[in-house]
Amino acid sequence: MAVAAVPRYVKQELFAEAPPGHRFGLYFQLWNPTDWLREADNKGDKDKGKQGAIRRIIPFGNDAGRMARSLLDRQKALADVLGDSVWRLPAQSTAPFMTGLGNEHPLENGFSFLNPYGLPYLPGSGVKGVLRRAAEELALGFYGDTSGWDIVSLWWLFGFEPNSVYLIGPSDRMPPAQLEEAQRWQDAYRNPETRDAVPRDRLEALIKATLNREQQRYQEQPFKLLDDLGTDPKLRDAVRNRGALMFWDVIPEPAGGKLAVDIMTPHYGNYYYQDQGNTTPHDSGQPNPILFLTVPPGSSFEFFVQCDFAALPESLRNSWQTLLEAAFQHAFDWLGFGAKTAVGYGQMKKSKQVQQLQLNKQERWHHEISEWTDKQLAERLSKNWNKNKKEYGDDFASFLVLVREMRGDTLSKWETSTKDNEKKAFKNISSFLEGTEG
Repeated sequence: MAVAAVPRYVKQELFAEAPPGHRFGLYFQLWNPTDWLREADNKGDKDKGKQGAIRRIIPFGNDAGRMARSLLDRQKALADVLGDSVWRLPAQSTAPFMTGLGNEHPLENGFSFLNPYGLPYLPGSGVKGVLRRAAEELALGFYGDTSGWDIVSLWWLFGFEPNSVYLIGPSDRMPPAQLEEAQRWQDAYRNPETRDAVPRDRLEALIKATLNREQQRYQEQPFKLLDDLGTDPKLRDAVRNRGALMFWDVIPEPAGGKLAVDIMTPHYGNYYYQDQGNTTPHDSGQPNPILFLTVPPGSSFEFFVQCDFAALPESLRNSWQTLLEAAFQHAFDWLGFGAKTAVGYGQMKKSKQVQQLQLNKQERWHHEISEWTDKQLAERLSKNWNKNKKEYGDDFASFLVLVREMRGDTLSKWETSTKDNEKKAFKNISSFLEGTEG
């Protein structure tokens, strides 16, 4: 039987209760104890070779399960203490999830585990990268509806990146497909609709916070900054903005209490290696099965995002949660998390509990809004504005959107109303949804 490459006095049977990351690393039982070479594969015996070694890693173990739940409970407790500055989203995977595929390992495909715990995880940096991409696609209007995103709000929340492709554009060194894509991004940034979607107050606040005295001239013509950023590398380097959002590591709870094994079977070994490119690739080549670890579909993931309110302009402090939810939904629908997302891995959706809760809320709001008289609605959106804002919390923007959809004719009449309540109600809902409240 294959063993781990550890001193002989260490009992191999102790590794069965070790976390999977430890069994995948230092305690990986793949080696023949007589010559310390990799144990040969045996098609008739699944416990031999690579297949046997990876099958021994799959069980999560009671200790690892308790450790994962403890880490998740710690995150939840910290989020509770931080209050409104932390936004959370429980989710469920609908496809296998994996990350760290490029890490070196005897199986040829690695996997990222959180040290020193030995648990699978999605790094916060990876979450931020996916969400930034989602926000960029929304802000640049690639899918029509921007869901409230604009390019300057993106910079406030995620930080300014001077080397973004939509700013620097295509390069002659790019292959044709990449060059075409880079041009598409730059064209989207230069589109007048992208510029028109930017709230002036957020752009002026960015200029004041990030540029030196000489560059403060943009305060007089703030939208000229957006044009110059696309042509002036020195100006791009001068903008320094960290971003207000912090993304926590995500600790998944695997479905069934265990990991899973997937397989890829490349058929082109002769083309890439043996014949040194002297033949054409074809599907009749000898397949080379490669095993790798995944977190199975149906596993639970809970995302935590912390916001530094002090780093945001006033108008973004009421809407960052709504923007973030839209970015997550876009990532769930179109992008995915982790590795191999282009072939369907890493797909997720909101957990069933969250979906049901949101459905219940929408049904309740729909009933309430339809039952209120015009007078009651005006009072709620004027005299009782702050009370309702506190009552609905993070859902307030979604509630107001539904009000506008259901009672749009009434609201449009209030714009020119002579009654104070109605005028104030119209002003409140318009300024809040446009991000200019305060």
